[in-house]
Order: sequence, then structure tokens, then C-alpha cells
Amino acid sequence: MDANPFVCGVVEGFYGRPWSEAQRRQLFVWMQSWGMNSYLYAPKDDLKHRLFWREPYSAGEAAGLKDLIRECRRKGLRFIYAIAPGLDLSYTSRIDQARLRRKADQLAALGCRDFTIAFDDIVPVLSTEDAHTFDTLADAQSVVTNGFLKHVREQIPDATLLFCPTHYCERMSGPVRHSEYLKQLGKCLDPAIQILWTGPEIISETITVDSLVELRRVLRRKPVLWDNLHANDYDLRRIYLGPYSGRKLGVRDAVAGILSNPNCEFEANYIPLRTLAMYAQAEGKWDPRRAFQVALRGWSLQWKAHPAGGLSGAELELLCDCFYLPTELGARAKKFVDDFHFLLRVPPTRWGSMLRRFEATCAELIGLFDKLSALKNRELLHAMYRLVWELREETRLIGKYVSWLKTNPPPGQRFISTDNRPGIYRGGFVAALQRLLPMDGQGRFRHKRIPARKDSSNGDRPV
Repeated sequence: MDANPFVCGVVEGFYGRPWSEAQRRQLFVWMQSWGMNSYLYAPKDDLKHRLFWREPYSAGEAAGLKDLIRECRRKGLRFIYAIAPGLDLSYTSRIDQARLRRKADQLAALGCRDFTIAFDDIVPVLSTEDAHTFDTLADAQSVVTNGFLKHVREQIPDATLLFCPTHYCERMSGPVRHSEYLKQLGKCLDPAIQILWTGPEIISETITVDSLVELRRVLRRKPVLWDNLHANDYDLRRIYLGPYSGRKLGVRDAVAGILSNPNCEFEANYIPLRTLAMYAQAEGKWDPRRAFQVALRGWSLQWKAHPAGGLSGAELELLCDCFYLPTELGARAKKFVDDFHFLLRVPPTRWGSMLRRFEATCAELIGLFDKLSALKNRELLHAMYRLVWELREETRLIGKYVSWLKTNPPPGQRFISTDNRPGIYRGGFVAALQRLLPMDGQGRFRHKRIPARKDSSNGDRPV
């Protein structure tokens, strides 16, 4: 096993379909070749990890986990099993405590040596019964977690334990120096237990060294980052193909490790995980875009088409730039958006070469789908299929709109697309709700009264 004490790896911790056994084995190959050392098993929709945590795995399920643990350890990686009992755990119940121990015993028998107890995404209130025994939620969680570690170490003396708090980012805890919950965890949890943290937000655009130094004082130990930078389970119309970014190299020294909780679509995670591994080993200045370019060349090998061809390096870069990071477009995608914005706000007589560049990029974006559909790697195709289809259709639409603008339409004339039927395009229940929730250009909600209009079916009311 890797003797490096710095935790660097992957947490499969998203909501959605868990990765397949084949995908996890591919992950272990990547991790071993890149020098990563830890895999945290925590898929929210493994029912026996979270919702039905009390239930032991069946014989078939246990056999699959045993094989997975063996394969992970064979690649020199730590396999960390997470159990998330917080939805309905009774902190005072001896029966529930025994069930936690039995679950640990089953995993230990399968070869697991490292564990996590996760109390994330739960109601942060003690039940009436638990409140009679414990003064605070942190007190209750610390007692259960310390007891769990004691039990595991009776069988596995060198076992490790991570803890995911209920307030796992500053948005939830408030300023960490004032958080009684975090202070009590730091005081009460066994010093050997590492504590997970996502940064200032659940999905943190940036994480600063100063914030982590302050957190370390409160927790009395370095945190381990559960980094959701590339997570997309909160918005499945998005995917993130950009590099590990927004964390200076000093962050690495302020934490005990970094675990990336990436895209649900396994095949989309090559660049996010490759660049995290590069970050963990980098010297000098960290340049995310340069790391992105290096990882892009490695990933291009998986984009071969049948019988020949595939995406060129420039085309793959453009695709990744369109699906870059949660609050950042890649360079080529940003330039395309800027060009489109220019064409919208100035008259066609001033478009000049901007129009030619815009049209060339439109053609390139539209052509991506046909090349993608010929991929030999069909899993990669289907991971990207709906997103690239939508990219093609939206690009076609704005291309037609710009062509219409070139005709200098008179004020009040409507643009009509024969491919996009009103009520169907951007339709559906969720879209109807989104249109009623006004948002400005920075993504902030702004209240705006909606004037009533006459509707023959429901009288005078807003529709």
C-alpha cells in the first residue's frame, strides 16, 4: 500500500446510478497509473450504504464487494467503505449501535480495513428521545463515531476512520470560528478520526488557504477535502470536463488529503481526476489550463472513431471548453459566447470578420455530434450523447437567428424557427416553473411582478 500519508483519490459519493464494476475497475487502473491512493465507496443509491444501512449485504452483493475490495487493494489503493446512518439512526439505541458494528464486521470480513461514517444531508436536529441523553447533535455523533472506531480497531488495529459532518461547508456552519457544532466535533472526536469538508460551499469555486487554517484550529486537525468541484448530480443537464482548479498549491499543505466526488457519468471524469492527481504531485506554480492541455492529450486516445478518424485535438478541446467548470467556460467556448453577444448588440454592417469566425465555430460545434456518434467507445458516447445533441440543436438555432438578423428585420418582426415548435421547445413542467422564477445575468433571483393577461380558459390571472 502507498505509504504517502496524504490522501489523494476519488469518492463515489453522488446521487444517481452507482458506477458499474467494470467502471470501478477502470477507475482503479487510472488511479494506480496516476499515483493516487484512496477510493471512498459512498454511492448514495446503494440502498445498504444509506437508506437501508441496517441491512447486511446479501451473499451475492457481498461477493461483489469482496472482489471489488480485492481488486482495489491489488492496485495498491485503500478501499474506504462509507456508511451513512443519519437519516434514521437513534443515537441512544443499543440495537442501532449493534447494527452499525455488525455492518462493520461484515465489511471487515470482506477485506475492508478503512471506513467512513457520514452524517451529511440529514435534518440537523436530535429526536426527542436522543435529546434526553445528548445535549447537542455533535455530542451524539461523536459518541457514536468514537464507539465505532473503538470497535473496528479491536479487530483491525491500524484501521482508519473518516467522518462527514452534518455541517460540511461554511454555508451550512456559518463562520467556522463561531460554529459550536464544529468546535464540539473538534473537541470530542478521537484525534485519529479525519473530518471531511467541502469548502465555503457545497460546490466551491475556490478554496483558500486561510479558510482551511482557520478550520484546522476549530477541528484540531487538518480536514480532508471532499471536493465537489466536478460533481453534477445537482443538475443533470450539465457535465464538467475541465481541470482541477480554484485551489492554489498551498491548499494541499493545509489539508490531510483531497477526494474528488466527480461527474455521475464515469467516462467524463478522465480530465477532472487526471488533473487532481497532477495537482497532488505538482511543484512550483499550479497552472490548471496547462494541466488541462496535458490531460486532454491523454484522453484523446479514447476518442477514436470507427473505421477511422475521431475528434481532432482542437475539436476535443472545443467540446471540453463547452462543458468546463460550474462557474467557468473554457477559453474557446467563452470566445464563442462573446462573439454571439457582439452580433446581438451591434448592427450587421459592423460584424465584419466576427461573423465569419462565429459561423466557423457554429459549423465545428454542429459537426461534433456526428463524429461523436461514430466512437468505438460506446459508453463514452452515451455519457455525452444528450449533452452534445443539445449543443448541436442550440447551435443550429442561434446560427439561424444570426442569419435572420443579417436581413435587418424591421422592429416587431418575429423570428420563426421551423425546427422549434412553440410550447415544445424548452417546454415541460420544470421549464414552466423556471420561467416564473426571474433571474439576472449573474444567476441571482430577482422578484418581478408578472402582469395578468386575458386567457379564455381561466379568466384574468397570470399565466
